[in-house]
Amino acid sequence: MDRAPDFFGDGDGDGDPALRPATSPVVAVMPPYLFPSLGYHQLLRAADHFIFLDDAAFIRQGYVHRNSLLLDGQAHRFTVPVREISASRPINAHRYTGQWQAFLDLVASAYREAPRWSQAMPLIESIVADPNENVAHKNAQSVLRVFEYLGLRCRASFASDKGPSPAAPGGTERVISLCKACQAATYIDAPGRRSLHRPLAFATQGIALRHLQSQARPYPQRAPAFVPQLSMIDLLMHLSPVAIAEQLDRCLLSP
Repeated sequence: MDRAPDFFGDGDGDGDPALRPATSPVVAVMPPYLFPSLGYHQLLRAADHFIFLDDAAFIRQGYVHRNSLLLDGQAHRFTVPVREISASRPINAHRYTGQWQAFLDLVASAYREAPRWSQAMPLIESIVADPNENVAHKNAQSVLRVFEYLGLRCRASFASDKGPSPAAPGGTERVISLCKACQAATYIDAPGRRSLHRPLAFATQGIALRHLQSQARPYPQRAPAFVPQLSMIDLLMHLSPVAIAEQLDRCLLSP
């Protein structure tokens, strides 16, 4: 796959130590999503090492190439075209078509009057302009470039660089194997995924399973009532880097 090197950022993660379990290192694993929501970025922030599960199956109705923006005071779904989507091929075997103008036009329509438009739009345009249209690469960049913009460090890699999957690419056994490859003592899972993994399976391997609980607060939007669960683009358009970083640290880890 055409993609960036194994590690990104400029060193180990520097998230708030209060968010970290006593044992470390801490690992989080998620498929690479395009401009994902705040909770996804909180997961990366709370981890010492974040792994993009690029060899997971491409779920057409998931968030690999889709998310939501705030348009006319309501959540509005966007979808970026991908060539020949197939659930039988992994995410890293897919490519965007390169037709980004409709997406950029939608972002402009939604946020041209937003307070951070002049700072955020060049970042989004630069990510889209990357000539590498591999879906896993582009999606990873849409997350990592945001951390760079915020002045935050992170350590991340692709699951496929750690060898072939010994089990189902997104299953508990695969996640455990990735944790062991990183010598992780703790695995952090995303909100809403408690039923996905078996705690006992982690415990028998000496790995603590923790779940991230977002404590993020509503922020000013151009809407009559706060609209949650939008793409990170919404925060970039409304908040300063300092304010976004504060939101990233508003989370707890629970068993």
